[in-house]
Amino acid sequence: MLLNELIKDEKKIDRKLYSSGPYWDYKNSSAILEIKKKGLGDFRGLTAGIGISFTDNLVLDIRNGFNIKGRIVGKIFSLPILNKIFNGQLKITKDYLDLFIKNQAIVYQNNQNVQNLINKFKFKNTTDFGCVQSFEYLNKNYSCTYLEMADRIDKLSKYFDFKNIKSFFEIGGGFGANIHFLITNFPNIKKILYLDVVPNIYVGTEYLRHHYKEKVKDYLELRNLDKINFSKNNELEIFCIPPWLIEKVETEIDHFHNAASFVEMSKTVINNYVKFIKKFKTKEISLISYDGFDLKTTFNPEELNSFFNDELSVSWKNLLMEQHKRKLIYLTSNKQ
Repeated sequence: MLLNELIKDEKKIDRKLYSSGPYWDYKNSSAILEIKKKGLGDFRGLTAGIGISFTDNLVLDIRNGFNIKGRIVGKIFSLPILNKIFNGQLKITKDYLDLFIKNQAIVYQNNQNVQNLINKFKFKNTTDFGCVQSFEYLNKNYSCTYLEMADRIDKLSKYFDFKNIKSFFEIGGGFGANIHFLITNFPNIKKILYLDVVPNIYVGTEYLRHHYKEKVKDYLELRNLDKINFSKNNELEIFCIPPWLIEKVETEIDHFHNAASFVEMSKTVINNYVKFIKKFKTKEISLISYDGFDLKTTFNPEELNSFFNDELSVSWKNLLMEQHKRKLIYLTSNKQ
């Protein structure tokens, strides 16, 4: 019901501002097919292509990432001879993925940075929905992605005191892992606005509802309100909205966060979001993005500062696994 209503209502809005751009169009259309076919039970596993690019699943069968046209063409692999060859390749690929998962777990188990984060933060129920990128440490299972979330928050804690944040707004929150991690570690964060495109927002809504039940308010509960605002109490509230519903939000925000997705949007869309960030009298801003960007689909993340009048501090920092030789850019509103 929720997914169908999101899809239906998205067709009625200003798609240039509130629908996925070229970077996400193909991925979102294929994700919808996968959700309707397989549900969310294994969206962090190997068998579904729901979360390609915004969750921590691994792709075994490339056909799971095809949209409707691709799946029609992909049926050629169902022919007897080709099917036998393709299934043989899937078996080989599965063996390689199993080795990757096993070796990655060993690396995480023995990494000092990981152990420091486990000692510093709380991790609860991080491997639900079939998570395969995980590891065991001292008889407890941990999601690799959650350790990456912890590393980001640990780095951002040099600029912000998360213990003083009550309201939090995130655009493009993946499948909700960052919000889940924050609530686990900072119970003072009570009012959360979580925005993402269709169908990502559906996945994130159901993931957070799995953890927080009735504390999550979904699109069906919020769309008919004249104004969307938090209750004036100290109870946890998580509002999960598609982009167009931001026009109804009336609230003030302590901290706004975006990781990676801004550079995957058009600059017109970003400017529109920034307008609302200012409207919400947002006190703190944190942006994170990646290096190795492709100018055909994204832009240089250092340009993000210009949307905030070049008032953000900019620094490049190593990933949790420093041997990857990759870096993330951090843009923060608090200058050192």
